[in-house]
Amino acid sequence: MKKILAVLLAFAMLFGFAACGGNNEDTTTTTAAEDTTVAAEDTTAAAEDTTVAAEDTTVAAEDTTAAAEDTTAAADDTTVADESTTAAAPAADMTKAEFVAFLNAETAKIAKSGSYALNRNCEYTDPIDVGGATGVLNGIISAIDENSNLDTVVGGFLGIGTTKGNIPKDDIKNDYRIKATTLKEADLGSFTAKNGTYTFTLANATNPKKTGATPLSRFTNDFMTHEEVVEGIADFTTAITVNSTTVNYKNIKVTVKVADGKITDMTYSYAFDAQLTLKAVVTINGTGAAKLTGTYSAIKY
Repeated sequence: MKKILAVLLAFAMLFGFAACGGNNEDTTTTTAAEDTTVAAEDTTAAAEDTTVAAEDTTVAAEDTTAAAEDTTAAADDTTVADESTTAAAPAADMTKAEFVAFLNAETAKIAKSGSYALNRNCEYTDPIDVGGATGVLNGIISAIDENSNLDTVVGGFLGIGTTKGNIPKDDIKNDYRIKATTLKEADLGSFTAKNGTYTFTLANATNPKKTGATPLSRFTNDFMTHEEVVEGIADFTTAITVNSTTVNYKNIKVTVKVADGKITDMTYSYAFDAQLTLKAVVTINGTGAAKLTGTYSAIKY
């Protein structure tokens, strides 16, 4: 009996050890698996850390790019500011004294070797009127030229009509060309200067001479003198003579445009009225009035 119990006890112990051994192996395997899982998780975390680091690097690079763009934008803004500063520095308008000196100097250059376009228009505001003698004078004139009458003959040397052309290319009367002005500061009345445009008036003139004795004659030769009227009538016919003329020039206005230190355009205008004493068998008194505007453009010199 004791032997049988000893044998059973031995087998029980043997199976106990076997059972314990099996449990140890499972525990080791489970622990190893868990270690492997942790290692894998650590690797994943490391990879994620690497990814985060890469993303941080990318963000840093983007920040650097943005900073570079900001710097470029700042440089562009500086450039724009510089350009704005440059554009915002127009030349100051001249004073009356400065302008007179400038006008005299520049018109001298233009008159000598400049080129420009002329558009001159002169028209009657009151045609020549000699009362009842109009028919007599027109009869004398039409006998010489059937297409002419008192208005056209007198208007011819007064410059009635429109004259256009380019100087020096076209043959245009010298009196209609730009003159080398000799104006004085005191000649300019109602002077204004704004953004390179200068406007002034000149004093009225009665029977001015082309000697520069009046402000009008110091500016232009585009007006008639008594001697020119006499010569104009005499060239057409000796049947009519001119005893006297009185011509009043008024409302004389000049506008000059300046750019880059040079004259680019110039316009002058005035009105005038005339009284004439003619002789054609009998003495005849006549009157008339007209207005004139002349523009010089595309001036180059």
